[in-house]
Amino acid sequence: MGNAPPVADERIQKTQERMQLTKRDIAGFWKVFRKFDREHEGTITMETFFIDICQEERNLFGDAIFDLIDTEDTACIEFGEFVQGVCTFAMFTVTDVLRFSFFIFDKDKNGYIDKDELDLFVNTLHTGGMGANIMQALKAIDFNGDGKFDFMEFSALHEKFPTVLYPAFRLQQQMCSNIMGAQWWHRKKAFMQNAKEDELRELEKQRRIEEKRAHKTRNQQIRAEMGLGNYYSFAKKNRMKRDYLERMQPLAEVYLDADNQVQIKYPDPIKKMGDEQFEEKDDDEEDGNKGSRAQ
Repeated sequence: MGNAPPVADERIQKTQERMQLTKRDIAGFWKVFRKFDREHEGTITMETFFIDICQEERNLFGDAIFDLIDTEDTACIEFGEFVQGVCTFAMFTVTDVLRFSFFIFDKDKNGYIDKDELDLFVNTLHTGGMGANIMQALKAIDFNGDGKFDFMEFSALHEKFPTVLYPAFRLQQQMCSNIMGAQWWHRKKAFMQNAKEDELRELEKQRRIEEKRAHKTRNQQIRAEMGLGNYYSFAKKNRMKRDYLERMQPLAEVYLDADNQVQIKYPDPIKKMGDEQFEEKDDDEEDGNKGSRAQ
């Protein structure tokens, strides 16, 4: 294995794009990986990753990081898996770490953790034994009488007793410190947050443009149906007709979906008593238009 990083595989390419990593950044990851690839085989063992690099014991929680990115081997990782796994977990926010922890130990994936699952979780994180404050925290947990608690209660547990989940955050801290350095990750997180905010502002701008276009089209259709004079008239019958048409074509709801794509939803018409007079007139006009075309 040479000094230069290997040709970027699909994992590295996707991580580079997502994290906007430079060649210099990749070289920094490679320097760490190459140092611990002692057999020069292009892989490092899981034990080496956790014990030598992160300086933490390997456990079920740590293995789940690489399960998350679907590694090929449970015993060792290649450079692409190293970069992807580290960049995934190191970029987690506090809420992300909590959700990840909850997901791992919610074995039934039913949105709840029971006492047995919590015990497994705590014992996994605290392999060296639990202190008195952790034991106190576990005794203080209120399982609402059903022996279970949800993610909100899990988050509240962390707020009240942070020492229970501290090893999960310590692993993240050690990973960042020993791979690229804590300051590098701090700058990267700030950069990514700013980029995300810029993207959201641009998406909101596009949403407003589409919303304005949809509303303009709807109002033009109503004006065309009523005629410009009647549309702006203060006469009662015209105001009632305009109100009727606007309720039959409510303003479109323009929003961003889960994939940040602009979507348009047209609400159902809103009917009121007295609308029959306009509906009957519309039917008469339609019948008249059909008769004219027939002639």
